[in-house]
Amino acid sequence: MKLAFVSTFDAKNVHKRSGTPFHMTQALEHAGVDFDYIHSLKTVLPLQFKLKRIWTRMTSVQRDSSRWNIAAAKNYARQVKQQLKGKNVQGVMTHILNTTAYLDYDKPLILWTDAIYSNLLGFVPGFSRDSAATIHHANEITSEFLERCKLAIFSSEWGARGAIELFGASKDKIHVVPFGANIANSPSFAEVQHNVKNRSRDVIKFLFLGKDWLRKGGDNVLNVVKALHAAGQRVELNIVGCHPPKSEIIPDYVNCLGYVSKKTSAGNTLLKRLLSESHFLFVPSRAEAYGIVFCEASAFGLPVLTTYVGGISTIVKDNLNGMTFALEATPKTYCDYIIGLMQNYSRYEELALSAFHEYETRLNWGVNVKQVKQLIQQL
Repeated sequence: MKLAFVSTFDAKNVHKRSGTPFHMTQALEHAGVDFDYIHSLKTVLPLQFKLKRIWTRMTSVQRDSSRWNIAAAKNYARQVKQQLKGKNVQGVMTHILNTTAYLDYDKPLILWTDAIYSNLLGFVPGFSRDSAATIHHANEITSEFLERCKLAIFSSEWGARGAIELFGASKDKIHVVPFGANIANSPSFAEVQHNVKNRSRDVIKFLFLGKDWLRKGGDNVLNVVKALHAAGQRVELNIVGCHPPKSEIIPDYVNCLGYVSKKTSAGNTLLKRLLSESHFLFVPSRAEAYGIVFCEASAFGLPVLTTYVGGISTIVKDNLNGMTFALEATPKTYCDYIIGLMQNYSRYEELALSAFHEYETRLNWGVNVKQVKQLIQQL
């Protein structure tokens, strides 16, 4: 099977989009799918749009998105069609639907993504300033793509519902297949078993891993850890990816490690150590389209404490690889669960090993691309 894979950037660059397009395509290639890559597309915008965007910036807090612009999307389609000339492919696959929404091509159009624009509007803060024109363009582009495509795969039930409920997409073409963990070499079961056995019995260790302190719920994590400490529990919190606001009082049992790069050997080693030694990945997001980090936690037998929002519930299954809580859950609710679990360490160990099982059976690319390949073959 040979497909074209379309992206606005170099999909073979592991450092783009948290490595998701890279790991997605590499896993499909290992499963026997050959790709012709069509990437690094140019965003071409009409002069009228550029002038309007300048005016909007000067006169309001709203923004006109160059990504969600019909003229730009049509130009992407022209670039893709030009590059498809002479290529003998059985279909065109993308992870960004605006690149091929207007593509006129006689082979199946395939999507594998986390969410459509309308899922994110009013949910993810970054979209709150989008202008009415941008919303209109985004909806038109999405509608056009869902009409043209033969197969739209979403990483979560939440993402799939958006396409069906908001756009009336045919259920026959919508499927749910989770993304996998973006890690090159995952630990073996024996390694995970060893790490779980050797986690501290005296100090409960938490790992917060995220770039957006507020959206990822860092303030709630800090409040819960402080409450546990006040109740007499020995705790440790490692914060990776961002820093708390300067107004926050940081106790001595909290380590603010900032951004840790996977590009470096030292960064990789540190992240793997934290994932191996911690008792919980604690990321109670207020908005999350998916959350690759939860898959990565399961790969290390690390139970997750998070919230029941967006696409998270596809990854984190209560009492299998962690626990999801309501957005309005109090620190006491979290504390009661954590203390209850840690007081019976054998139950904690069962949860940790179950988390690894979830990774092995449904949260890794190798397993999931087989399902995607089968869906494509059925077109």
